[in-house]
Amino acid sequence: MNFIDGISVEVTRKRIRRINLHVGRDGRVHLSVPFWGATIAEGEAFLRSKWKWVVETRARLLSSPARAPVSSEMRVALGGLLGELHGRWSVVLGEPGVTWGVRAMKTLWGSCNWRKRHVTYNLDLAREPRELVEYVVVHELTHLRAHDHGPSFQALMDARLPDWRIRRRGLRHGG
Repeated sequence: MNFIDGISVEVTRKRIRRINLHVGRDGRVHLSVPFWGATIAEGEAFLRSKWKWVVETRARLLSSPARAPVSSEMRVALGGLLGELHGRWSVVLGEPGVTWGVRAMKTLWGSCNWRKRHVTYNLDLAREPRELVEYVVVHELTHLRAHDHGPSFQALMDARLPDWRIRRRGLRHGG
């Protein structure tokens, strides 16, 4: 654990390609440095070059009110919405028999296990508008045909939901 200007920074070495810098919702700063191709000193230089962004991001995150937990009413409403959207899009896309569930997830809006034909949706979708939830449903169901985010996935998304990039931006920026 390192401290810069009184702010703790967790530095870890990982099997990654690039130096990564992340500020968590709780204000914690994480710096990941690849095992190969970069030194800790290079990671710290990168961190110092982005320090203004770190301070501003921490201030914004720490000053925003904590998100209230998803209520049981919101959970029920999300279940109904996902049941409708998942069921309709499964038929439209020719993917019958895909099961789904909801759970709290920290970093993903959804995940698709294409081998088991099961999609898991993030409980936080309960806070998002319908069109963004629909984007996540189509996105995850598209992974049944294209398992990564490469050109074939993007072409399928273009055909299935032409405004998906706009919706994705809305989701990434909190709706």
